[in-house]
Amino acid sequence: MSGEKSRFVVSADWVEKQLGAPEFRIVDASWYLPAQHRNGALDYAAGHIPGAVFFDQDVIADTTTGLPHSLPSPDFFAAEIGKLGISATDTIVVYDGPGFFSAPRVWWMLRVMGARNVYLLDGGLDGWKAEGRPLETDLPEPAPAVFTPRFDRRRVTSFGEMTQIVDAGDQQIADARPEGRFTGEVPEPREGMRSGHMPGARSVPAVSLSEDGHLKDLAELRSIFTKAGIDLTKPVVTSCGSGVTAAVITLALESLGHTDNSLYDGSWSEWGGKKETPVATGPAETLAQTASGPLTAKVTRLEMTAPPKASLPVPVNIQTAIMRAVDIPLPFYRYLQRQVGARWHWFERLRMTDDELKAVIHDPKVSISVLYVNGAPAGFYEFAKQDDESVELSYFGLMEHALGLGLGKWFLLQALYAAWQDNPTKLTVTTNSLDHPRALQLYQRYGFSPVETYDAIIDPMTDAELLTAIRRDTPGL
Repeated sequence: MSGEKSRFVVSADWVEKQLGAPEFRIVDASWYLPAQHRNGALDYAAGHIPGAVFFDQDVIADTTTGLPHSLPSPDFFAAEIGKLGISATDTIVVYDGPGFFSAPRVWWMLRVMGARNVYLLDGGLDGWKAEGRPLETDLPEPAPAVFTPRFDRRRVTSFGEMTQIVDAGDQQIADARPEGRFTGEVPEPREGMRSGHMPGARSVPAVSLSEDGHLKDLAELRSIFTKAGIDLTKPVVTSCGSGVTAAVITLALESLGHTDNSLYDGSWSEWGGKKETPVATGPAETLAQTASGPLTAKVTRLEMTAPPKASLPVPVNIQTAIMRAVDIPLPFYRYLQRQVGARWHWFERLRMTDDELKAVIHDPKVSISVLYVNGAPAGFYEFAKQDDESVELSYFGLMEHALGLGLGKWFLLQALYAAWQDNPTKLTVTTNSLDHPRALQLYQRYGFSPVETYDAIIDPMTDAELLTAIRRDTPGL
């Protein structure tokens, strides 16, 4: 059975059913390197998905930079995309020939410029053709539309910013070029350009993120980043040869719920084309080994004294259910703790004996509720009544397979609504610097205020301890 898929990728079946629907737009974003011996415009003219408009990445660009297909100004982009009949409020599906080569660049551009309902066609045009789906050669004449840009400057990294990042060495750089170009063993396709990579960069070849025109599932994507040395809890800058396939990495990151990323638009065409920029060759630097032993964490205790005022709709295209787990079985509870909290060093409950754990979680003052997504456990929250007036949010979180589905804020609000049903005067929560990097920000966003900070020593569980805990709950393993 295939794993959880990106929420930004849609099937050919779905797209075919939407063709001709109002406010549904489809964009052919095919662009190729000379070595691929394909021409996007000619392919489009020879046959495209009915109603698709052609997005020329060399024309809808800033042609004054001397670099290929640079990101244009928001006003220019808005004017050109408006001529294609597309507005920022439309539902837009972008595709290219092979599936995930050049289309993610236009997906990224549209989102950076303010469109939000932007998706990619799984399998690309090649897959569409192989399945015998309809094509047309007529060139559409869409009615002009008004695209109102809302440019997100944070998602674009300039050369000056890239220089500072490389000099400081304090941000992650993910390079989408093939490994041979990254190491410098294979020459760049652009004549006269140096080979190699920016010092400190990690190699995440764009071609490794998809297979046969299909973006890999979330578990596989997460594994690829981990093996490349990319920490998904920290910011990432994506880069490639000319800013096109860097967006494939951006797509994979966003699919995993990673939103603290930006794309270096000039990419290697700019960096490798300058004489003064530092270039490294060979494999990526070896990562320092994480020290074993106790860890120091900065703990923040927060309180909220009134119910949240915000509301969010249930995320679309998924089935959700939140169920109170009365007298939850100990093995199932430990499974939730491992799946949600192992990466955040939630080990206190896993070290408890059965009697110790039962005394805590089966206490009438404790309430545990489990989130199910499409029928499978996906997260949980736990409350403990401190007294008649105070409730503590003891645990809250999602499993890895549920990340990237747009659930986090919605699920937290459901937990807060549940906590306030008994009308306490105060709700408390504690987080620390080893938790999710946006946990503190999220709690404050929905009404918590910090009231105390202090340092604490966290003793991580060894792999052997964790395996022992798993075996305790899995007879015969």
